[in-house]
Amino acid sequence: MCMIYYFTPVATGRIADISFPLFCFSFLSQSTSKKMKIQVADITYRLLQDAPTASFVMTKRVEGDIVGVQVKGKGHQTTYWIERAGPRAWDSYVNDDPEDVKRDVETPIISSKKSKENYGVKEADAAVEERNYTSEEIYDAMSSQDWENLGHASSSLVGATDDSYSLGFRAGALLEHHLLCVLQERDPNAEMSLSTKIQLNQFVQEVSETYGNAKFHNWSHANHVTTSMNKLLAVIQEGGEELVSLNSFSLVFAALVHDAGHTGMSNKILKDIDHPLSKKFDDSIPIAEKNSINIALNILFQDNFSSLRNAILPGDMDKIEFARTLFQSILITDIATPDRVKLGIERYKASQGNEDPDAGLCPLSNHISDLFDGVGLEESVKDEHPDEFVVTSSGLKRCVRNEHLMLLSDVGHLCQSWENFIKWNFRLFKELMDCYRKKLCDNPRETWVQGQIDFFDKYIIPLVERCRILFPEEFSEALLTNAMNNLKLWTIFGVQATNMMALGVRNDEREDAVLVDLYGLGRDYLERIESKKSK
Repeated sequence: MCMIYYFTPVATGRIADISFPLFCFSFLSQSTSKKMKIQVADITYRLLQDAPTASFVMTKRVEGDIVGVQVKGKGHQTTYWIERAGPRAWDSYVNDDPEDVKRDVETPIISSKKSKENYGVKEADAAVEERNYTSEEIYDAMSSQDWENLGHASSSLVGATDDSYSLGFRAGALLEHHLLCVLQERDPNAEMSLSTKIQLNQFVQEVSETYGNAKFHNWSHANHVTTSMNKLLAVIQEGGEELVSLNSFSLVFAALVHDAGHTGMSNKILKDIDHPLSKKFDDSIPIAEKNSINIALNILFQDNFSSLRNAILPGDMDKIEFARTLFQSILITDIATPDRVKLGIERYKASQGNEDPDAGLCPLSNHISDLFDGVGLEESVKDEHPDEFVVTSSGLKRCVRNEHLMLLSDVGHLCQSWENFIKWNFRLFKELMDCYRKKLCDNPRETWVQGQIDFFDKYIIPLVERCRILFPEEFSEALLTNAMNNLKLWTIFGVQATNMMALGVRNDEREDAVLVDLYGLGRDYLERIESKKSK
């Protein structure tokens, strides 16, 4: 018999002498499976990794260049073969990492723990400690970080990592917190169902697989933007503003998916090379951004996410609010198009008054049909809720808030510590160098130094100034101070830093080795300044 194993919240189950309370295996016949093979879905794979008394050797199913299989009623699924199982020797799974090692901010954590491969799990588990904490504990740890040091490697719960599973685990925790707030805003006694939790984590995994190997616009960047968005919302709430839970969830959701499917190429390059994506949308529509929206909604509306979808979008008004926030916040991230940036600034200026704004300022006027199709709204909704489709002063203020929170999250690293700024600057440099090597753009090195100065002066600092309307004064000042400090350090060390980046790319050096030297430029300077002050 050919089967795929899934966990469902029904009863108790047992495999390889392991009990799983509240779960059992359900079996789905699958014509694409193989004789005498045991295949498990991703959620089962994760649970088996946590089995307390046995360990499993599991390999991801790959046929040719296709990962996973098509499962009836669930769509395309990443699945794993169970190769063998045996007792888990956890007594010898120890952490011999020296406690006194001081790690750099945003330096990937390199653990000396023994790999779980020794005990039957093929992939080394960088997230073993995280799974000992609840989603709410992870949310609290991530939300309590200082803004400028988001990703500080002070613990495995918040430390910088490029491990896909760890990133997904954290993103799932943030989304779970905000979705629970949505449910309890509707009903104070509401709890999130197990099926919704499972589907939420499955959704995060599927989104992660849409991110490719671009040096900057990748899964790690999506998570840094998501973490930044979550922190900005926490700051706003701490400042006394009562958040609308669905809006907050939608913004965190949008941050996670905002670069889904990114090719590592700008919209201009996509058009110049006549990329297939450039043929999908009108010239007035930002290619990469609209593609990311489509990918996210296509995944969310798969049959196997019905419980998650019903939790987020039980009614038409929920669909309107969610889709509006998603489209507004992602479309505005096309900051390489001057006209789009200009319109965003005009919306900000108009939002500072109380008069009804010009309808031409609406960023969704060209996307209403796609918005309706994306979340399954009927045309009759316009008649039932006419006020939701008219540009008003209050609506414009909400739009500007959504746009500016996303814009700031997307470039948050420039307004954080020097280490965060220079890390992501290096990654963007590498991504553009990849394009240059493919003869898709000019050599970025030639304009990199002055380009960063101009970006700070003409875009980042004005953005931070506009965002003052969103945050308490102390936080707004900190944003500006961080941006100004990074601009100052770049003005001093930009040429040297760019040369170091270029040399690292040319010699194909390890990223962490290059980053240590880049971090040192700013740190050494700041330490000298502090030393002079103390004398």
